Amino acid sequence: MPKAVQITSTKNPLVKRIRALAERDAREAEGRMVVEGARMIEEVLEAGVPVELLLYDPLAVAGPRGEAVLERARRQGVRLVTAAPHVVAACSQVETSQGVVAVVERPRAALSDLLNVPELFLVVADRIQDPGNLGTIIRIADAAGATAVLATRGTVDPHNPKAVRATMGSLFHLPVVSATGEEAIALLRRRDVHILVADQAGAIDYEDADYRAPVALVLGNEGEGPDPAWRNVAQATVRIPLYGRAESLNVAVAAGLLLYEVRRAWRKRST
Repeated sequence: MPKAVQITSTKNPLVKRIRALAERDAREAEGRMVVEGARMIEEVLEAGVPVELLLYDPLAVAGPRGEAVLERARRQGVRLVTAAPHVVAACSQVETSQGVVAVVERPRAALSDLLNVPELFLVVADRIQDPGNLGTIIRIADAAGATAVLATRGTVDPHNPKAVRATMGSLFHLPVVSATGEEAIALLRRRDVHILVADQAGAIDYEDADYRAPVALVLGNEGEGPDPAWRNVAQATVRIPLYGRAESLNVAVAAGLLLYEVRRAWRKRST
């Protein structure tokens, strides 16, 4: 293993490159993204996602978890680069840097490859704008055992640093794909997927909906709701009742209720 190189200047070309990956255009051009913190990097290494390099402050990763991450990265042949604390902080997208960042390959998958599963459970994020909401939806989808998440065109990039942090590693546990709404609808209809659209003005209470597989659950834009094209092809539009004075639920909260309702319905059906 070559000796690690110490970086002390934020003008270093590698530092500039890492900082540039905060932008979607750079991530798409390189096919790379940045992951921060020992815990998240553990998830990446565990998932087998290719890691190009780790940039770290030796003092910040001196504890057992940090040392274990570095050792695992060494065993996997990851390039290790040490840097001064202010340099690592300059590469971070959070207010308080955790002292280690990684440049990793963006996970890639094609929607057409994900539909041939025995019990398809697809979560569609339709034009979700807030990266925190999208990341939380991905995390909930992972927890509920969904088979994939589809982000339609107009949705914030799932590899946005804030979205990545909000997934808490779930981005590396299940496929997250991107497609236009038109492409997705055409594919789902050809495969006879049961499309359900979450809509506050929906016709059916979410506890009464038919969630039989293969199913795609569509969650719409925070302000506008789902694209009308999804409503037009849906087998049903489902609503979550509001008993107080709130006008609506946060889309990620709604995702939690609906995805676990799918699981409850499947469990009930199998007993």
